[in-house]
Amino acid sequence: MRTLMIGLIGILAVGIVACGPAPSQHMDGSRHELFDSVRSISAASSNVVVVEVRSQTEENGPQIPYTISDAKVLTQFAPAGLGSALGLKAPRAISGEVAVRQMGSKDVSTPAPILETGRQYLLFLTPSMLEGEAAVQFSVTGGSAGIYSVESGEFVHGPFTEGDTLPEALTAADLRG
Repeated sequence: MRTLMIGLIGILAVGIVACGPAPSQHMDGSRHELFDSVRSISAASSNVVVVEVRSQTEENGPQIPYTISDAKVLTQFAPAGLGSALGLKAPRAISGEVAVRQMGSKDVSTPAPILETGRQYLLFLTPSMLEGEAAVQFSVTGGSAGIYSVESGEFVHGPFTEGDTLPEALTAADLRG
């Protein structure tokens, strides 16, 4: 009986949310996993790459917009434990270009920053797990957790407020397996 009541309350809550006001221009979210080390975020990622964002397109989904950044892969790293939480025996190499799919757009405030055209980033990536054309796209692991900007030969993180306790700066040496 208790399980039935909990289920009915859940359905009612979803119904109320679905009938609520139109979405605003701000998006919030929460994650089930926060990262506390390069090893933990590497384990949840299939690839770690330095990219330069070349172009972007926006895609309007049924509820929320997405930004697709086409980026040139400059360097690929294989830190210890890469993909181990995903069950990968060996990461799939990315060469040339990569499409990075992010929830949100420049016009919608999101917890994780949208990549900027012309900038370089160190990204921790996972496959999108989507179908069709989007199947070859990647998502940033952990939203803002997997984004480091490239500044003066260092990879700089944040400051972000999602709760991860990752190093504020990394070097290439920190990412070698």
